Amino acid sequence: MIQDWFNAGVRAFVRSALWVYYKDIQVHGREHLKKDKPLMVLANHQNGLIDPLVIGTYSGLYPYYLARADVFNHALIHRILRYLRMMPIYRLRDGRDFAQKNEEIYQRCAQIIRKNDPLLLFPEGGHGRKRKVRPLKNGFIHILSKTLAQDPEIDVWIQPMGVNYTNLTEFPDRVRLYIAPAIRVKDYWQEGEDQTLLKQAVFDSICRCTVHIEDLSHHDRLVSQVIASGLDITRAPEVNEYLQQLPLDISDNDIATPVTQKIPWILRLMWWPIWWLWPKMFPANSTEPEMRSTFRLTWSVLAALFSYVLIGVLGTLASSSFQAISLALGLHALLTLWWIKKKAD
Repeated sequence: MIQDWFNAGVRAFVRSALWVYYKDIQVHGREHLKKDKPLMVLANHQNGLIDPLVIGTYSGLYPYYLARADVFNHALIHRILRYLRMMPIYRLRDGRDFAQKNEEIYQRCAQIIRKNDPLLLFPEGGHGRKRKVRPLKNGFIHILSKTLAQDPEIDVWIQPMGVNYTNLTEFPDRVRLYIAPAIRVKDYWQEGEDQTLLKQAVFDSICRCTVHIEDLSHHDRLVSQVIASGLDITRAPEVNEYLQQLPLDISDNDIATPVTQKIPWILRLMWWPIWWLWPKMFPANSTEPEMRSTFRLTWSVLAALFSYVLIGVLGTLASSSFQAISLALGLHALLTLWWIKKKAD
């Protein structure tokens, strides 16, 4: 009971933080969710820890997650992440016994699915900010095999999803989550085979709800072309259809440079300590681009909360009016929120 309350509180806090941090978060396809079935959620992976947070708080599901094992190294963090329904997945760099450890995790995942708790995986096996769904790894196939071995009659479904960002390294950004129709595993499962048909069905489904550029040699030019056309690049189905109609011989003269939304000086002044410290604590070349939003979200939320509490305490100690302090902080927060949420020019 206490763990459920704690998780509910954390989920509400994370959902609120994402709503404040992002200009807009849209979800399409909730009617496709198979909440009443044993469910495995498979999605593309572009944006570090933001992807599972968006899916876990906005999809309508409350899934268990798999995350790379190195984030579990600290004992306290390990305990907290376990409490939040996260489990480690091991790679070769994590030690020679990584395969044995993963077998235990796969067995645990099979038990989770059998209890009708959704399990979220990113089958590409890593994150990458290029708008392409990379070939799927076999991890989810191993988990399905364990699940069917434990209960051959179980009716497992796969829920493909696609997370799309306008520009995941910029702030503020937009997010659009597509939930595709669920895939019934038994319709594709071939006993003793490598499950090529199932993997292809999942891959195709994720590609349909994610902007997918197959040839990365044209990636940046095609992305620029989509933005220059005025089409919202987070609208994956429309963008994919548009890309299929583009000529292959696009010249650089046909490409318009997208305009990045500039942060007004008054907002920089309002948040100058946090703005000044951000590049010093997290230099651009010290973090992966795919993890930039994760660190920026964490830093922004914690620094803003600390700043507001500190100002409130100092104001109280200085015998300032509580109402005046509350009004000033409220106006400060509203002005910041207005700039984040306002439509781009």
